[in-house]
Amino acid sequence: MRRLLLSVVIGSCLGAAIVTPASAAVPLKAVRYGAYTVRVPTNWPVFKLASDPSVCVRFDRHAVYLGRPSSQQRCPAHAVGRTEAILVEPLAAAAAHSDATRSAAAVVLPAARSSTARGSIGELIVPARGVVVTATWASDPETIERALGVRSIPAEPSGIAAASPDGALAAPRHGARVAGGSRRGLRADDVDAGGLGFDTCSTPSTTAMSAWLQASPFRAAAIYIGGANSACAQTNLTASWVSTESAAGWQLIPVYVGLQAPTSSCGCAEINPAEASTEGIAAAADAVTQAEALGIDAGNPIYYDMEAYAQTAVSTSAVLAFLSAWTTQLNAYGYTSGVYGSASSGMTDLVDALGTSFVEPDDIWIADWNDEAIATDPYVPAGDWLNGQRLHQYLGGHIDNYGGVKLDIDSDYLDGPTATAGTGTGTVGAAALPDGTFVSYEGKVYRLAGGAPLYVHSWSVFGAIQPTVTLAAAQWKALNPVPANGTFIRATTTGTVYRIAGGAPVRVPSWSAFGGPQPTVIVDRWDIQNISNPAAHLSPVPIGGTIVEGLPSGLYWLFSSGMRAPTAASPTAVSVADTGLASFLESPTARASLSGVAKLKPRLRVTVTAGANAPELKAFVVELPTGLTFSRSAARLAEGIVAWGANGKPLEAAVKPSRGRLAITLGIAVKHVLITNASPAIVASKALAAEVRAGAATALEVIVDVSDAKHDTAVLTLNPRPS
Repeated sequence: MRRLLLSVVIGSCLGAAIVTPASAAVPLKAVRYGAYTVRVPTNWPVFKLASDPSVCVRFDRHAVYLGRPSSQQRCPAHAVGRTEAILVEPLAAAAAHSDATRSAAAVVLPAARSSTARGSIGELIVPARGVVVTATWASDPETIERALGVRSIPAEPSGIAAASPDGALAAPRHGARVAGGSRRGLRADDVDAGGLGFDTCSTPSTTAMSAWLQASPFRAAAIYIGGANSACAQTNLTASWVSTESAAGWQLIPVYVGLQAPTSSCGCAEINPAEASTEGIAAAADAVTQAEALGIDAGNPIYYDMEAYAQTAVSTSAVLAFLSAWTTQLNAYGYTSGVYGSASSGMTDLVDALGTSFVEPDDIWIADWNDEAIATDPYVPAGDWLNGQRLHQYLGGHIDNYGGVKLDIDSDYLDGPTATAGTGTGTVGAAALPDGTFVSYEGKVYRLAGGAPLYVHSWSVFGAIQPTVTLAAAQWKALNPVPANGTFIRATTTGTVYRIAGGAPVRVPSWSAFGGPQPTVIVDRWDIQNISNPAAHLSPVPIGGTIVEGLPSGLYWLFSSGMRAPTAASPTAVSVADTGLASFLESPTARASLSGVAKLKPRLRVTVTAGANAPELKAFVVELPTGLTFSRSAARLAEGIVAWGANGKPLEAAVKPSRGRLAITLGIAVKHVLITNASPAIVASKALAAEVRAGAATALEVIVDVSDAKHDTAVLTLNPRPS
């Protein structure tokens, strides 16, 4: 039984950064690399990379790394966060593995003091000594400045960047913007449903990728493209690497490890709750810059790595504001937004925020190590992010060996978008299949309308066999479950035109209400005749929550449980013809008034009217608010409650009271009924009366339930009036 309230007016952390306070008194040691010297705390380990190529260059631990990082370094599956660390490598070697052209002279940029305490990375080029120095820091930039002998650190963008003087962020190279954001379409480069991927902290070499492509079950690999908390050096990750591996057949998952939640368990640089939206915009802009530098252009997804955190009101609010801005800005640049997060924190907060002002990401990456290689997860309802929009990290760090190459990885199940070199096919520049395209999947043929596949039962209604596009599983799952709101379709043979609202076709008797003929997709009449068949991909009635505007009346209606009820104007309403709307049942309505509470003699009046085209009323329940009860005497109650018909005459009614609930069953079904009571059928408590007299109680709620199955337990739209 559905209920409606009537107001009655009465008058996973995957890696940890180590952070230590700055201390000028810490004893130092000199570490030389050729003609260059750095002075670091004596307890910092020194790794000579030429002597041990397997050393992983990580910036989440205090250390000095000397030499060029090896393409064969062995890194953990994940490391997150940054602290004070230094990498010194030969200038020639650094230039050789970089796609960027390096300056011939050292350039020292002013340190961004607003961000140094939050974690950053900088680069110092020293041509006279033939080295390039990469330094990271968290809470102690002075240690790095002292070690390098500079007054300030040349900081690179890390997603903490402030706005330009005019308040606007600098646009990435392409600056491809889409009015109104981007939406998912068909992706030719999506991994098929059931595909497997892996992620590891440092990008593997092309040799390792080749061996795994031939011997492993994986076809997708995560790459860490940047961010304030990206911990591992990415020696192999260049535009050339991206182009080579994309051409080889690898799907890529770009990951950006930026600022983390204020209550993050990884000890990382954190989001400032007061600046969360601004920081989310900056992170998106920097992520796009990093992606473009690697040749991953608009149309591809970028996933934000939000590690596990303790859920508090402040932290959750900061995370949602940050990620909302991240998604909005990424979409504005033409990229698809993804979010990686722990099932029990990040994903839970995303799910809880659905239906609010929060701008949800296009795709999610669920971190839940349950060893189940499936897209479903108990933390995310099946109806959320269901159209090929999920990745699942189902197994944490472990070592796999394929083709003689060992990698420490996390394992992922993919039923969502991935990236390739160049322009992706999900947003800007997308080769999305247009409405009207005939597609085939698993031996059946459909025609696209409003992004949804409507079944083609017979080619005869289209004159002859038509060209079709065969879809992969991921492409099929990316389609809409029903046509988009506002889509016009025309049934074959009959020629009847409909407009889609909440998945349901609403008849359009003429084009006059819409300013003339509109673009229309011709679909098989079978879909209209068999509208409840899943293959039709239509709904018999608008999905609950759909709001429509009737034309030309201008009245707004909200659909619930298959019935419509008057509602307030809404900018999201779908315009439909009044005549077409008339075929959908109108919900019953009710009005109520309550008087005499303060005098301990409550009088109740409830009118219930069946909706247009709806069955007549037979049974319903009235429930009183707290402080009001029905008389204990059944006999007196039966005498006190009276049902009146539209003609003003009493109706036969069975009245059954139960703890403030009044079940009423009429002797005959009617379209309109009025319920009244004669004192003392309803009794008000002295406490409630005192509150009313004192003005403390200003509103009460009466609940009216329609229990007759013929009304589909429709929720009443109640219009209260003061007594």
